[in-house]
Amino acid sequence: MIQRKAGYIVGEVDTSRFVFVSDTDNFPPKHEYLVIPDVKEREGIGTKQVDVLAQVSRISNRSDILGESLSLEELESIINRYTATTKVFGEAKILGYLNKRNEVIMPRSAAIPGQEVFIADSDLLSRFFTKDIKSGIAIGSLITRDEVKVALDPNGFRKHVAVIAQTGAGKSYLVGLVLENLLPLGATVIVLDPNSDYVMMRSARSGGKTVIADDVTVYRPPGLKGRRFSDEEIGGADPYTIDFSRLNAGQVCDVAGISSRWAVIREAVTDALGQLHGIYGPQQLIDALERIALNPATDSRKSKAAVSAVTYIRRLLNYKIWGSQDIPLDELVKPKRLSVIDLAGLQRNVSEYIVQKTLDDVWSLAVTGSLRFPIFIVIEEAHNFAPGASQTYRSGSSLNIIERIAAEGRKFGIFLMVVTQRPNKISSNVLSQCNSQIIMRLTNPEDMSAVKRASEGLSEDLFNDLPGLNKGEAVVVGELTKIPTMVKITGRISGEGGSDIDLEEALRKALDAYEIAKKTEPEESKVKEPKSRW
Repeated sequence: MIQRKAGYIVGEVDTSRFVFVSDTDNFPPKHEYLVIPDVKEREGIGTKQVDVLAQVSRISNRSDILGESLSLEELESIINRYTATTKVFGEAKILGYLNKRNEVIMPRSAAIPGQEVFIADSDLLSRFFTKDIKSGIAIGSLITRDEVKVALDPNGFRKHVAVIAQTGAGKSYLVGLVLENLLPLGATVIVLDPNSDYVMMRSARSGGKTVIADDVTVYRPPGLKGRRFSDEEIGGADPYTIDFSRLNAGQVCDVAGISSRWAVIREAVTDALGQLHGIYGPQQLIDALERIALNPATDSRKSKAAVSAVTYIRRLLNYKIWGSQDIPLDELVKPKRLSVIDLAGLQRNVSEYIVQKTLDDVWSLAVTGSLRFPIFIVIEEAHNFAPGASQTYRSGSSLNIIERIAAEGRKFGIFLMVVTQRPNKISSNVLSQCNSQIIMRLTNPEDMSAVKRASEGLSEDLFNDLPGLNKGEAVVVGELTKIPTMVKITGRISGEGGSDIDLEEALRKALDAYEIAKKTEPEESKVKEPKSRW
């Protein structure tokens, strides 16, 4: 294969980076991959020749004639009389070379100034970035090479994965793509979905059903109004309710928003629950609390606490979640099963309880040896369910179990994929346990700092590139790929619930509806007001 020359190495060269000179016709763009052939690498007392791969980190143009100190008149005079020569300079970072086992090795010798550098061929890049695995999870291609496909190593999920991106960068598209390629490998997946981002995975983007449709189940609390997608649009949903009578006092208080600091109110709830038996709901608990409050034998302190508790428990009457049918745990943990638990439209305390209960149930199976297959748990908007210590509002029910699974879950076959747009707000105990990250566009300085602290594999160059990523581009670091890889995410087949609406089209429809309503509304009777005599 004929290699295309990119330029020559100049100046001082070390084992981590180099500068090269190119021209306006042959210069490689930023992020392009280069190869330095036949670099002499020390091996024992001798040497061997290796092809070293590098990535362009900076491209700049310079003219020795058109200097910054010239005035406008001087510039115009020179430009009109002479042809100014533009020099193209590039900087590149060394990525390493492949040994006989196709492992990436960092060189311990530097290239020589004057050596030619070439555009790396696609075959080398394929061997360099994708592990030699039969069951890779396809997510797209290299950011500068559509022909070089990138697949994630499933073993990279063993130490948890974080997907981090600001709003609109394409993280829901990415996660859906990973799931639709992970599921056919036999994976058991539970998605905790607060925004209905994954409820359309049974529908193909081009119409019809996806090949994974029969292995996807969506669970929804019945009766909620105003959902983004109806049950019919998503291909049906299985009902998910909570048996209120199975909640203990602490869980009832958490769902109702009764703080753990309010010990007396919590005690009143505990006493009232002690009076109830069989199947009951929030109304029966309210009745029991009112009996305590009105009982002459109850001291005033407890009576006031019972009255206060009624205020909180009464809110639960409006929650459309109570019933007798929990999510069947044995269905959730079957192999080759994707279960989406749609939390959209639920109150925050209820959502947190569902997350906590689901994870608690799975954890109980795992620690007792009853979890037969590995299970992947996707937590969308993870900063809301596992907030960091600096947040004024900290989760009362879901934080502890998420942190525990992050710390110990891999030993029991539970693997997290935490998805967040605010890494600065998520628990550091959770984020730091995610040894692999897929990071998309980030511009918020606090979020970028949080990512830098949590990601050992993110170099300074890649960190500085995060704000410049386009929608659908990502940096993959950790054990998912051989080395940190810049990827263009493509290839999703399933529908995307979290995609942005076409606002221009939506406004046009709104205007059309307004005009139709205006034309069809009955004309108001014109009643003339009598003129005043004064």
